[in-house]
Amino acid sequence: MSLHIFAIQDELSDAIANYVQHLSAQAIDDHGQFTVALSGGSLIKLLSAELSKDHIRAWINWSAWHVFWVDERCVPLDHQDSNYGLAKELLFDHVNIPPEQIYTINPELRPAAAARAYAKTVQTVLPPDENRLPRFDLALLGVGEDGHTASLFPGHHLLDETRLWVAPIVDSPKPPSMRITLTLPVINNANYVAFLTTGASKASAVFQAIENAGSACPVPAGRVQPTHGQLDWFLDVEAAARLIG
Repeated sequence: MSLHIFAIQDELSDAIANYVQHLSAQAIDDHGQFTVALSGGSLIKLLSAELSKDHIRAWINWSAWHVFWVDERCVPLDHQDSNYGLAKELLFDHVNIPPEQIYTINPELRPAAAARAYAKTVQTVLPPDENRLPRFDLALLGVGEDGHTASLFPGHHLLDETRLWVAPIVDSPKPPSMRITLTLPVINNANYVAFLTTGASKASAVFQAIENAGSACPVPAGRVQPTHGQLDWFLDVEAAARLIG
């Protein structure tokens, strides 16, 4: 695990953009495509701020990107709660990722059916590896104040899901209640996993996730422990406050 701590958000945004650019080039050189699973919310805002700028955008082979969602809300794609909708506005409309390589959920389906359909979509691009799991090049995650990541919440039974690649959730503690989410085995099978987290309200969750990391961690973010890949935390000083004293 590597920690990257920044004094101001602009520095953090620049660092994560360069990190993504590097991993994109590395993956495309190695196997011809870059598969990335994105979270929504503030992560999209911070990431898009730099990736859509000319000096970064011009150096990325967007045509080889395949974009998936770590989790998504079961709402129309143009709804204000849609992770895709926010990313389209802030990033996708400004870069040249082929639209057919941005894999959205089917918002007309109920969560269980939407999760099954999305797992099939993932498999069309990333067939099972030797662990019977898809292997994303990069999973980009955020952390909630309660320590949740993706749509995996403290004390929820989905933390123990080992069979499904994509799971439905109908009782999310945060609205909207109906969602789909990648499960921990899939997230932990990625080549690289990065958390991008800012703000003093996240400091306690970040501290618990890092200090108590492991499969029994009560904070879901702490259960993200790549089985063979690299884990990076990108934090501002407020989110890292309890780590740096």
